[in-house]
Amino acid sequence: MYNDRPIRDYLNDLAARKPAPGGGSAAALSASIGAGLMSMVANYTVGNPKYKESEERAAQILKNAEEFRTRLQALVDKDVEAYEKLSAGMKGAAKDPAALDKLYKEAMTPPFEICKITAEALKVCEELAECGNKNLITDTAIAAILLEGAFFSAKFNVYVNLKYIKDIDFVGSVHKVLAPLEESMPKLKEDILEMCEDVISR
Repeated sequence: MYNDRPIRDYLNDLAARKPAPGGGSAAALSASIGAGLMSMVANYTVGNPKYKESEERAAQILKNAEEFRTRLQALVDKDVEAYEKLSAGMKGAAKDPAALDKLYKEAMTPPFEICKITAEALKVCEELAECGNKNLITDTAIAAILLEGAFFSAKFNVYVNLKYIKDIDFVGSVHKVLAPLEESMPKLKEDILEMCEDVISR
């Protein structure tokens, strides 16, 4: 879908009077850019004689960041597909609560995955702030900002779908995952930014 097309096609469709792409896929794109910045910083760390002591750590960060980026890029399209499926199935499933629940659960899945991936990625971003190439410290900071922003953006799309799901146990299980992350993500991002600001001020 969009992953094989120019970015301008995606942005034009995002701005158009179309139901999709929307906020969920935009969150995935923002997060994938954040992960891409992490990879760039790690790439400038691996093989740099000044960061020889961080070589193995940076190489692992690079591997993780690329995994995050791959998963998040896929979610750009998966979110569009899930929303289009929900829109198409709404009328037919209107009198079947179980079918409606299934559709809303499927629509909720991509933004929920974005939330979980960005939470993982932000922890790795903290490691990058500690050991990554200091000449790219602003890129590390921007990655943290994008990842946290994508988490909270996706969270809203999770909650708007949960609102219509009747499976209380399922809804509770999702809240159990997201609630602690909602508290921890802002603090972690601020910790990373403080580390980055310390480097800039030296």
